[in-house]
Amino acid sequence: GAAAATGVGEAAVPTVVSYFERTMNRFSTPEDIFGPLSLKALENDRYERQVAGFLPTARVAFLDEVFKTSPALLNTLLAVLNERTFDQGNTRMRVPLRCCVGASNELPDSDETSALFDRFLLRKIVQPVSDARLGDLLLRRSFASSKSNGGRLASPSRKEEAKLSNANVAAVKAQAETQVQVGDWVVRLLGDLRREVNSALDHPENAQSVFGAGGASSAMGGGGGPG
Repeated sequence: GAAAATGVGEAAVPTVVSYFERTMNRFSTPEDIFGPLSLKALENDRYERQVAGFLPTARVAFLDEVFKTSPALLNTLLAVLNERTFDQGNTRMRVPLRCCVGASNELPDSDETSALFDRFLLRKIVQPVSDARLGDLLLRRSFASSKSNGGRLASPSRKEEAKLSNANVAAVKAQAETQVQVGDWVVRLLGDLRREVNSALDHPENAQSVFGAGGASSAMGGGGGPG
């Protein structure tokens, strides 16, 4: 969690990209994530939130202990992550979210949190640092900092080159739209895969032929906490 927060925060400093970070828990409220209710809007019979500085206005977000999200937040959070929309009163607004990184010390344990898990497309299980390698981790950080600038700490301008800006994201998106092509065979393969999975769900006795002998463990091995 600490490493993920540091990495995401370094890549998207608030002065470069709007950034939002929260640690979730069972008692988290919509005000913690989506902003407080607007008292001025209530005076005019409108149920709206002051979303500036909260998740609905962020381009990059980090949610720690994401599977501890309270039930009161789940439906709205799912819409933000999947559809990139947020219901602001009687208006459905588009959110500028480009990337949301989540971390968790536990795997989903309910249908609701499993749906949240599905929203994270890239997943990685990170094992704790072993006692034998802890020294390497600490020394690597200090060594890399000094080596990067001839024995001195890296200058702010050098670090600034690694920042993620809106222009960076727009350029990558434009390049992907023109250069990444999905062939017909990919569409057919996904259709076949969907039919096989649906068949396995309808007939559990056929599940092993679809997922293989290592089904659940191999799937989790490639996934785990969202990253």
